[in-house]
Amino acid sequence: MVIPDEEESYLIALLEDMSGIDMAEFLWEDPLADNDEHIFRAWDFQRSWWRDQSTRVIDQCGRAIGKTMSIILRGWYFPLWNPGAGMVVTVPELVHLNPLTSRVEDRLKEVRLTNELLPRRHGRGFTHRPFQVDFVNGCKILGRIPQKDGKGVKGLHPMRLEMDEAQDYPQAGWIELVETLRHGDETAQWRAHGVAKGVRDEFYRHSQDGSGWSVHRYTGMHRPNWSDDERVAKIESYGSRDSPDYRRNILGLHGDATNPLFVLHRLMACVDDFEDSEYNSDVYYSLRIIDEMLDDNTDIYDMIDPPMSHKTFTTTWVGMDVGMTNHPTEILVYGDEQVKGTTKTKLLSRFHLERITSRDQRRAVSKIMDFYKPRRFAMDRTGLGLPVYQELVAQEDRWTKRIVGYAFNEKVVIGWDEHEEWEDAADFEIRAIVQEYAYDLLRKYVDEKLLVMPMDIELLGEWQGQTWVREKSSTSPYGKKSYSKGSFHTLDAGGLAVMGRELNIFEAVKDIKEESEIIGLIVA
Repeated sequence: MVIPDEEESYLIALLEDMSGIDMAEFLWEDPLADNDEHIFRAWDFQRSWWRDQSTRVIDQCGRAIGKTMSIILRGWYFPLWNPGAGMVVTVPELVHLNPLTSRVEDRLKEVRLTNELLPRRHGRGFTHRPFQVDFVNGCKILGRIPQKDGKGVKGLHPMRLEMDEAQDYPQAGWIELVETLRHGDETAQWRAHGVAKGVRDEFYRHSQDGSGWSVHRYTGMHRPNWSDDERVAKIESYGSRDSPDYRRNILGLHGDATNPLFVLHRLMACVDDFEDSEYNSDVYYSLRIIDEMLDDNTDIYDMIDPPMSHKTFTTTWVGMDVGMTNHPTEILVYGDEQVKGTTKTKLLSRFHLERITSRDQRRAVSKIMDFYKPRRFAMDRTGLGLPVYQELVAQEDRWTKRIVGYAFNEKVVIGWDEHEEWEDAADFEIRAIVQEYAYDLLRKYVDEKLLVMPMDIELLGEWQGQTWVREKSSTSPYGKKSYSKGSFHTLDAGGLAVMGRELNIFEAVKDIKEESEIIGLIVA
């Protein structure tokens, strides 16, 4: 019998922690760690949570409290404890899967212990689309999306199953996963992580006490770095402490049902999710400019340099949501193209401007106008956007007439009720609130697959994060739509762009109608 020496005994003791926390704290480096050695340390409340070895575990938590990190930890540690076994990481859509599996891959390569378990051949055992990593001890980790009918997770039978963004997981996927896990093995485990959104779905049902799942509930306040300043900032961002989005994102509560702006699978049907496609690689242009990049000798006009291929789009539309300090400015440029007889609106460019002065924002707009020559440039003239809009219009250059400003809470004319030719059309105008109308148009474009979107994970995260509730009051007993108050600047810019497109067509009809009415009066 070989008796291990003291150092080997310590290593054995570390390896006996099935959660992987002890080994991670021994081997992981963390540049953001609050210690002099920059060594990873789990927060106190995470230790019992991550060490739960129940067969079915569900996390009904707020955001940014360690759900994703726990998946990365278990993915990194899995091949050390489970030679020859399989682990599946599954999420609703590819936009969720890619960032997660990328972080698992990075951690496996960074730490020498797990790096040694990777084969020495080209690719080191990693394949992508779909994601899979093969280790020299026979262990496998696979990344999968369920697809609408759940067929993407059939026939896998892993030892460990990690489900992220469980609140958005399709019901068909939940049903297929029931038969996926190796329930005959006492060490098999299914862990589901999500943020409640009020919908009484599978995530809600499984996260109730008595469901047979081990349920964990942690809030944003559990984090040791939570502060009074952050509380005040979050309440301000969400509108109030009673906001449904504050209650679910910070407190992790199911609360009132909130409705996503887009059906997730319909939104993703508009996305080119092949990251190496010509569209994602060569056509889509994303530029981020922050204040520190500009000095007295730098003109933002010259920094904006879209691909010349964009010139082939002769009909373009632009939307701009204006920010200055805490919130960035987002400008989205769309181009119309014919696809099998259907006009589709493709996102060509995204310009993200942080802490940029109004003068430089005007210069950026001038470059975009000069390059794209859009039919309409629809921009936010609410709050900080008002002086930028006023100064742009005051320039009186050749593009000024194409710039139009909207306040999100104002009403605009979008059509007419039926009326006789001799009746005044102004008495039959149909008006809509700008933000609500812009979002409705975006949803229509998405549902009818008239929009073409790139694999921009940050942008897509914003678009799928917006929700609405119907709030009733004494003045509005039937309720009115109220949208969450987070950071949705690309969404607002996109809404303004498509609204500008639709209203440009409508106003052309309106001008013809008004002209014909004037002629009719003169004739009469």
